[in-house]
Amino acid sequence: MLRPPFRPGSGRQALIAVGLALACTTGVTACSSVPTAPAVISATPASQQRDQRLLAVTQFALEAKLAVQFNGKGYTARLQWQHTPATDQLRIFSPLGQQIALIDRSAESVTLTDQSGKQHHAGDVASLTEKLLGWRLPLTGLSQWVLGTPHPHTEYEASYLSTGEPHTLRQDGWQIAYDDYKPTILPEITESLPGLVRLQQDDIRLKLLIQHWE
Repeated sequence: MLRPPFRPGSGRQALIAVGLALACTTGVTACSSVPTAPAVISATPASQQRDQRLLAVTQFALEAKLAVQFNGKGYTARLQWQHTPATDQLRIFSPLGQQIALIDRSAESVTLTDQSGKQHHAGDVASLTEKLLGWRLPLTGLSQWVLGTPHPHTEYEASYLSTGEPHTLRQDGWQIAYDDYKPTILPEITESLPGLVRLQQDDIRLKLLIQHWE
């Protein structure tokens, strides 16, 4: 059911090493699977109340395992992400612990620093990662999707668990599936948040296995 927004050249070569440093794995094919659970299509009072509570979340930090599949290849990495309304900082590490990319977002610009220390700039994270890594990281929506809620700026479709958490979500051309909800303490609230988030758009599949929230 469609719902309105909830309201209250050389640079690419330098980053080839980043893609290769994300060790290839066949296990990433799990990104394409969808968890099975009872779900309802229409928003429920429980889901609306949950969305209202999540409006209080303005910042968070998380650590996660990141799996990426595109162009028939799969990669894994470790992600550290600090989010505030004005900034984002994402550190991407190889499975062996080497930092291979640092992404900084501010209101003015986005900068990606590769493992050689070279900086690359763009107006948004999605276009920068697509140019340099080959796949889009939808950071604008992801800061809400990772919490298990749509962002308030565009229309979306969702199905919900009986307890109010979304089971699936479609927004901005991305399909998102959730699993493994657990009570989680954030600075502003304690809420049931997903431990596993799968995203797909065209041939790009991303999987976030969240290990730690702050």
